[in-house]
Amino acid sequence: MITIVLDKNLMRAPAMEEFLSMDRNHAVALSDWTIIEMQKTNALTTSRESLAIAAKFPNQVFALRPVGDILDDEVRSKDDATKLIDYPESVRLGQLAANLRRVPPPDNLGPMLQKAEAYASTMIERLRDEVADWEEALVGAAGEFTREERRAIATQQKISEATRLKAIDLLLEATRNFMIDNQQKKGAEPMKVKDAMSMFAFRYSLCVLIHTLSWIKEGAGRGKKIERRVNDAIDLQVAAVGTFFEGTLSGDKQVRDVSFVARTLLRQWGAYVGEDWHYPNL
Repeated sequence: MITIVLDKNLMRAPAMEEFLSMDRNHAVALSDWTIIEMQKTNALTTSRESLAIAAKFPNQVFALRPVGDILDDEVRSKDDATKLIDYPESVRLGQLAANLRRVPPPDNLGPMLQKAEAYASTMIERLRDEVADWEEALVGAAGEFTREERRAIATQQKISEATRLKAIDLLLEATRNFMIDNQQKKGAEPMKVKDAMSMFAFRYSLCVLIHTLSWIKEGAGRGKKIERRVNDAIDLQVAAVGTFFEGTLSGDKQVRDVSFVARTLLRQWGAYVGEDWHYPNL
């Protein structure tokens, strides 16, 4: 089975339907944050529109386990990646997609989506709080590089070994902080990098680092709205989890670029990455 992780931007797009209709072995996986973002406002309307294509392919659309539940998972093979799929939730998602097309709709549909909208709104608000200081964190990370190093990154010159080591140190620190913030197991033996690379925390931190270097390349401008920072955080999570599968399908160039670089680096470092799937017209 070829599984592509999908972001919210393409849930309604012809590209998704074309991909699923090509082959019954093609599947898309939705992260918990993709579903949350879909239902954060006007959940009934947005869910009906977003899941219209999913309803046509009930056996090819899956939900992934929540990010908070996969932090301990080590993914070293396609079989391990398959374990990231939440099959009961996938069934519920399929039932929801079908119920949204029923006329008249089931009596419990409205109240259920009202509850889902309240939950999604709460989660988005929490994420807003978490990314409120992202810009300062980016400034701090950029400050680790000298002016010459930032210029080399901005002009896409070959970076020095010292610059590369600084980037890796930032990656390892970000991974450690992410795992601590998400209450990873305490008191365990120090984790080896080769083991950490099989985990979501490392890959998300890698995507954040790639985002940071891109931010430096673009001139490190301040003032991005908090809503955009929220979207960035969700996009980077989608790109990170997509490294365990055959790719990330997105209409956002940033997601595609981060996903490509992360997959390339992880593969060069010997970590498991799903085999790249390419189709020029999508």
